[in-house]
Amino acid sequence: MDQAAEAPLARCPFKFDHESKQHAENWPSEFRQMREECPVAWTEEHGGYWVATSYKDVVRMAQDGATFSSHKTFDPQTQHVEGGITIPATPIPRGLPVESDRPEWDGFRSFINRKFAPRAAEARRADIRTYVTALLDRVIETGSMDLVNDLTGPAPAITTMALIGFPLSEWREVADPLHEMVYTPKNAPNYAKVIEQVGWIYKRIAEELAHRRRMSREELVSRDDLLSYFVAEQIDGRYLTDEEVLCYCNNILPGGVDTTTALTTHTLVYLHDHPAEKKRLMENPELLPLAREEFVRYVTPLHALARRATSDVEVGGQQIHKGDRVLLAWSAANRDPEIFENPEEIVIDRYPNRHIAFGAGVHRCIGSFFARVMFEEMVTQVFARIPDYKIDISEAQRYPSVGTINGWVNMPATFTPGRKIGTDLRL
Repeated sequence: MDQAAEAPLARCPFKFDHESKQHAENWPSEFRQMREECPVAWTEEHGGYWVATSYKDVVRMAQDGATFSSHKTFDPQTQHVEGGITIPATPIPRGLPVESDRPEWDGFRSFINRKFAPRAAEARRADIRTYVTALLDRVIETGSMDLVNDLTGPAPAITTMALIGFPLSEWREVADPLHEMVYTPKNAPNYAKVIEQVGWIYKRIAEELAHRRRMSREELVSRDDLLSYFVAEQIDGRYLTDEEVLCYCNNILPGGVDTTTALTTHTLVYLHDHPAEKKRLMENPELLPLAREEFVRYVTPLHALARRATSDVEVGGQQIHKGDRVLLAWSAANRDPEIFENPEEIVIDRYPNRHIAFGAGVHRCIGSFFARVMFEEMVTQVFARIPDYKIDISEAQRYPSVGTINGWVNMPATFTPGRKIGTDLRL
């Protein structure tokens, strides 16, 4: 091992693996110790990488895209991957625009910005409300459900399917492999099989894309979905390639079907365990936007993302070398006591709330406004239709790895049966 590689071990080594079961069960205490003892720490796991846990260091690196790159390369023939936003790197095509750097990023991001703006998310609120209504109608008369598999998973998945332009009936075939991909440790024996299942999604994207390319421009612009937009419109004076469309979908699909699921499930668990807080929100719905941001901070469903150093740089008193991988622990930064008073507690009406659960810098989550709308619609209808829900936490299963997304596999619940509302949607 050369001197540059030995340096981190001499400075601040930690036995740490963000994909491990130990981390999944103890992440608040692990991050607290690292933030207090060494805010920029080194671990030998997964080939060696730095872990940034303080708010100021995470924000600094996230905002310095020139020094801390998100760019990813992937060879589908050899499965060789370099860079990207996960550690270890995920052997699938890169996501756009999240796994690109400037100046390339500027064109890719500006091309879809208006499709994810606050106005665009609000324009789909009525549809999202219908999805939630239809999902609750499926179980409302039974008095029991699985909050994840019957509501908090399907609603974001269906919304994302509609946004991209997939048949809504295929939401389960798309959502399930993506969920499994984010919670399966990359060194698990079944990980290759999980990735193989995700491959089906890319084949379906290719099929839908081929169908769009046979349409006239008039047909495409009349459709309100991203695949049609990707085919009809130009970026920097040219049309997107099939690979670029695939890479856009590879960013939008996983982000759309998993993060909001995790956020809403954690929220419903907390409110179940704190009935006074649930009652307060139900009686004061104007507090929901503030509460939403606090739950996003506290839960931080997008647990951590990676970067690659493009040059030697010092951060937090540590010398990071060109080529080193760095994990930006959003969840740790969001509990930094230098920024948040009582950070380990949920303060429903916390304000101001400078959380970075949606990231920081140019790669801030493009779907954050959709996530907010979906969260509000799900929680509002739960309050209205199954307010007395009871969770059987003993039968619930957390994600075995929270290294990327901190979520739940399932969440059994019971409630007083109610009546269907009825929609024209068939799921």
